[in-house]
Amino acid sequence: MSFDQQQIAGLIRKLGSADQLLAEAYINGTIFIDDENRSLIEGLKKTGLLRIADQSDEFRLTTDIKRLIDRLLLRNLRYRQNTDMAKMVKSVEEDIDAYRNALERNEQDEANYHLEQIDDTLYESLELLENSLSVMFSAITSQFGFVNSLASKIRENERALGYAQQLVQELKHINLNDCYEWLNWAAPAELSRKIIRFVDQYKNIVERLASIVDRMKALLFTLRLQEQTANRTRAMAQYLKQHPEWTPLDWSNESIIPNLLKRGSGLTLQTGINTHNSSLQADYVSLIQELKRQAKPILPIDRSAAALPIDGSAAAAIEHQQDLYEAHVESMFADVLGKQGHKISALTYWQIAGLDVKPELWLDIVFAQYCCLPQRLRRAIALEMAGNCLPGFNGNQQITEIWLRRAQ
Repeated sequence: MSFDQQQIAGLIRKLGSADQLLAEAYINGTIFIDDENRSLIEGLKKTGLLRIADQSDEFRLTTDIKRLIDRLLLRNLRYRQNTDMAKMVKSVEEDIDAYRNALERNEQDEANYHLEQIDDTLYESLELLENSLSVMFSAITSQFGFVNSLASKIRENERALGYAQQLVQELKHINLNDCYEWLNWAAPAELSRKIIRFVDQYKNIVERLASIVDRMKALLFTLRLQEQTANRTRAMAQYLKQHPEWTPLDWSNESIIPNLLKRGSGLTLQTGINTHNSSLQADYVSLIQELKRQAKPILPIDRSAAALPIDGSAAAAIEHQQDLYEAHVESMFADVLGKQGHKISALTYWQIAGLDVKPELWLDIVFAQYCCLPQRLRRAIALEMAGNCLPGFNGNQQITEIWLRRAQ
């Protein structure tokens, strides 16, 4: 094993031996040194895995280790990356020229070095784009769940859409014809495979980016509609709060209170017998003595009795029983819809039908059924009410008559 391999193996062993400590530093942000972990933390500090935080006994993960964990776990990633495709293309072209010159001079070590540089540059650019698209797609799928308010979601969507459109402009710096020109010489198979793989993945990224842009535009339109609805609802709530339909009066200081508001003291319910009530102790004692004097006390339930046989007969259909007054209300609504321009009185219908119900209750039933009608039927039937204002209330009435007529 070479010296470099030994260093890498030692670093990996150091990571494995301090797995719990490093996980605690990543999750909590910091760790504190004590007598038990002092030697381990000092070793991690020398290796470059930990750094001193604000205090001398407080340590954090180094930036490189934290970014590595973030990338592997797809956590805390930003879809807005510093992408400069023109700079990447220029770097690849320079490395290809250097690689070609090294092959012509038969310098294999230098050629392998430039080939690795080309592979790293292409892979890093593709990985950067892949991570950016993955995090962007996750943000769109969750409707930017990392923010709560609609305004924040719209702002994040607009920023993401702006970045995506900027990324489209950056990708235009990559011309596939220029990429194929990189192979317009006796290029080795290793370089050809890398360039062709880059072109294929580039085409896939362009298609995915176009789909993401379309989804972001649709989501932005939906969020703006939701924001308009929320603003209208908020304005309506504020208007109702400033202009209430009626204001209840304060009866606490009034000498005369309506009977409607008079309530007696509530019942005191208990889950069992109150044995501490002295007024009931004599009754309890007599009840217990009477139970003791019974010659044949109540027998317990015989659990060993045979079970009842199961009725295997076919279930019979039960005829639907419609409510009488609901049927009369529907009949009255049908008469209203059948007579254009005529008013129908609810009390007149009640008298003709001879319904055995008080007129006040009949009017309440008619009004309740009208409120339960679908919106299209409510628009077709106009309801007019007559009544007297209740004394002491603002806006409430005692209904004495209801007229119905066809509005359309």
